Amino acid sequence: MLEIRNLKVEIGGREIVMIDALDLDAGERLGLVGESGSGKTMSAMSAVGLQPQGARVTGSVKLGGRELIGLSDGQLAQLRGAEVGVVFQDPLRSLNPLMRVGSQVAEPLRLHAGLSKSAAMERAVALLEEVRLPDPQGLARRYPHQLSGGQRQRVLIAMAIACSPKLLIADEPTTALDVTVQKDILELLLRLSRERGMALLFVSHNLGVIRAVSEKVAVLYGGHLMEIGPVDEVLRHPGHRYTEALVGANPGRSRVADLPSQQGQHLTTIEGAVPAAGRFPSGCRFRNRCAFSLPGCAGDIPQTRLASGHIFRCLNPAIEGGADVAAG
Repeated sequence: MLEIRNLKVEIGGREIVMIDALDLDAGERLGLVGESGSGKTMSAMSAVGLQPQGARVTGSVKLGGRELIGLSDGQLAQLRGAEVGVVFQDPLRSLNPLMRVGSQVAEPLRLHAGLSKSAAMERAVALLEEVRLPDPQGLARRYPHQLSGGQRQRVLIAMAIACSPKLLIADEPTTALDVTVQKDILELLLRLSRERGMALLFVSHNLGVIRAVSEKVAVLYGGHLMEIGPVDEVLRHPGHRYTEALVGANPGRSRVADLPSQQGQHLTTIEGAVPAAGRFPSGCRFRNRCAFSLPGCAGDIPQTRLASGHIFRCLNPAIEGGADVAAG
């Protein structure tokens, strides 16, 4: 359904993202994970034309067979409203403070579905009820500042799913919420994805959240894809040393139900910090922070493919087995 090939994003002549191949099937849930600055948000947003001003995007991104790279801003705006929904990290900044909530949820229905004002408002109230907001009719008359953070995030989700998109992109949608509200939002996204058959691209730095929401996980570092595969397999048996380090440094639990009861535990750390754009080493981008790097890590690293579509690039992997395959 979503096919990404050789997606490259450059800003000021510096490579920020280079994703050689990434696929998302209809109704599938894929998590993008990595440290802050690893290129998760840039990859997801650039795929649907939401890259920063001045960024140069090349390669191929197809949604349902339609090529998105090269579409005009107007065409991309129409696509994002009708076929792709986006839930941003900060709902207060994403909502218009001068518009009532109901009008904001109704707006995409009027623009993309052609509904009348009254029909769109009726549908907006139904959507607010679908995302489990209390008193949806009363809430539709309120302004964003009159809602809690969790309520605002549900309003954003209602707007994003209004036109029944094929794909929902959720960019760190629970970061600013307390853990109990976070659990509710994650369960809501899971329910909507299953009931609507909607593919979900979920961006997070939290492996516990990724594991709770996703069927498949893609690990990014320096804008490059380090590892991809079924979420339980990748997180239980990481192949790339970066994935192994992330798992060791992350306290996430395996299920949504466990999130409110997370407890502190001793964590390992990843030495150093993510370099600035243009300062990554040659070859494996993680090698200057990796305790297991070899001289050959400065060159091209072949893909290693394991069972069940588990793929990674690491010259000195955390697990053995599999076979090298051609890149791409």
